[in-house]
Amino acid sequence: HNHNSQCQCHYLFRKHNAMISQAEDLKSQGNQAFRKGDIQNAIRCYTSALECIPKDGGGGTACAMMASTLLSNRAMCRLKAAETTTSSSSSSSASGRPDVETARHSLMGCIDDCTSALERSDEHNARNIMSDGGTDDGANDNNNALGLRGKILYRRSRAYVAISQLPSRDDDDDAREERLNSAARDLLRLLSFQPNNAEAASLLRTARSAHANLGGGGMGRSRIS
Repeated sequence: HNHNSQCQCHYLFRKHNAMISQAEDLKSQGNQAFRKGDIQNAIRCYTSALECIPKDGGGGTACAMMASTLLSNRAMCRLKAAETTTSSSSSSSASGRPDVETARHSLMGCIDDCTSALERSDEHNARNIMSDGGTDDGANDNNNALGLRGKILYRRSRAYVAISQLPSRDDDDDAREERLNSAARDLLRLLSFQPNNAEAASLLRTARSAHANLGGGGMGRSRIS
């Protein structure tokens, strides 16, 4: 019985390492594609890498951290794709409307990826709290996780601000206000542990300025998070 248990543990350990190794290879390919400006190929690589990682919380802290990183990277790609789309549509009046909807889809994907990345990051942090007694490696791991969390919050807030600024027949000021408030909440959370983050502070000012320019009434325009 003990021998069978040891074999099973050894098999799971090898399987876990193989999954992480394959995900790392695909992540590297995604990073190279992103640096070359091949955004869609980068998204495909990060998506394939995510498919190597268990979605049910299995695989331990390394898998949780890897999943969070991949989701954050894919979110950045979708944010970049949306920015490219809106800049191209602004110079082309003929196809402006479809491009706006494409940008909106990319931004919503970015927001969804960031939300999932934060969930996997929380899972990683919870596992660390349960297993780590405060070693140097644990401290470094926590610092890396906090740095990643800052990137995710910043990317999601950028997407919220960008989507609030897209032209739409359907969006009213209440919907825009909700997105700007969501951006402000993310940025305030980020600034709570990175108080010197100039980009976050600048984006918070942008969100507050956009909020101030909304029409009167509604959800309480005089307040923002």
